[in-house]
Amino acid sequence: MSAQIYTPYICNITDIVSNGKLTTITTDIINSFVVGNLVGFSIPKEYGMRQLNNLKGAVLDVTDFTVTVTIDTSNFDPFVIPSVPTNIVIDPAQILPVGDYNSGYVAPGGIQPKYLTIPGAFKGVVI
Repeated sequence: MSAQIYTPYICNITDIVSNGKLTTITTDIINSFVVGNLVGFSIPKEYGMRQLNNLKGAVLDVTDFTVTVTIDTSNFDPFVIPSVPTNIVIDPAQILPVGDYNSGYVAPGGIQPKYLTIPGAFKGVVI
């Protein structure tokens, strides 16, 4: 029996750089995003750049540790890594996939089925 994992997976953010109409996010682990994915953000207030919290954007470029998205953050507050006492726990800033994997068919009236996928989505991977 094989286990299932889902990709892309949520990654913690270590840096966010605005490049005008595009934004580059650095992750703490090798990410599993691909060009075309739809992603969202969870940015706790301690990290600054709260304007990015809950926004969604499409992935335009990916390297092992970076993801470039179609969100203009040039007028947002800067992203900062908070310094907090070791006895205080805060949630990490995260980039996460949006959507689900759809391997069904669209068949209005049962005529001409068409395969659909949502490009921003989770999909199962057999390991």
